[in-house]
This record gives sequence, C-alpha cells and structure tokens, in this order.
Amino acid sequence: MREESSEVATARPLSRRGFLLGGAGAAAAVGLPGGLVWPSVAGAEDGLIAAPKPIPGGLPVGLPPPFDVIHLFLPGPTNVTLPFSGLPLQGLDVEPTTITDFKGVTAMAYLVGTAEGSDGHEYGLEVDLRVSEGEYMTANGTRERGLFALI
Repeated sequence: MREESSEVATARPLSRRGFLLGGAGAAAAVGLPGGLVWPSVAGAEDGLIAAPKPIPGGLPVGLPPPFDVIHLFLPGPTNVTLPFSGLPLQGLDVEPTTITDFKGVTAMAYLVGTAEGSDGHEYGLEVDLRVSEGEYMTANGTRERGLFALI
C-alpha cells in the first residue's frame, strides 16, 4: 500500500545563475543541428555570415534615430498585456521574426515569473525568446542560411 504525502510542492524563485545557465543550455540545444550564427558585417570570404536586414518598423523606444525603434513586434492575443513591461501583444497575424526577406520557421515564447537576486530581493522577470532558422537576404544583397536566437 502506498502512503500519500500531504506535502505540496512549492515553486522556488529562479535564481539569476539558474536563469543564465538554463538560457545557455537552451541556446546550446538550439544550436546543435548547425550551430548558432552570429550576424556579422564581415564578408563571406572571412568565413563569417553577413548581417541580415532588420524588419521595417517595430517598437518605438523614444531615443533619437537610428536608435528610435527596436525591430520586432509582439505576436500574441491582443487581450494580453505583458505584466512587467506593460506592453500589449499585437495580434496573431504579426511578424514573429526580426529579419526581413526571410523564408523559414520561427519559434517563440514569453517567459514571465520572478527571480531572486544575489541581494535577496525578488525581481519581476519577463523574457521574449525567439529562434529562427531559414534563408534570408543579407544587408549586402547575398542570400544566406542561418539559425538565430534572440533572448
């Protein structure tokens, strides 16, 4: 006969170290099939992939150009607002990738919770994770294939 436990499992806040180690592990796992591609302005002759073109538009951040916009949109149901940034999601028909002239797949997730700092205080945690893999047109006009992670 099995004895039932009356203890309830309680979730512990995620530490900064745990978050960074988990993020590094996720990035490594995503990179297994072909490795992560870090955009670069160097040419292919240097062995590096040229940088992709960002999507036009995005989220305004109130800084002077060219730093006045973050080239991303927030896909998701319009009745959802992210709790710590206060940003509303923009709909289910919104571009999930940050690269223009892109043909491929993108997976994304919003992670929301709390994290405990080394000072013992609890902080709100809101993370936008995106991984894209496919073909894209570079800023210098060449067609490339790459795997990108945005955290």
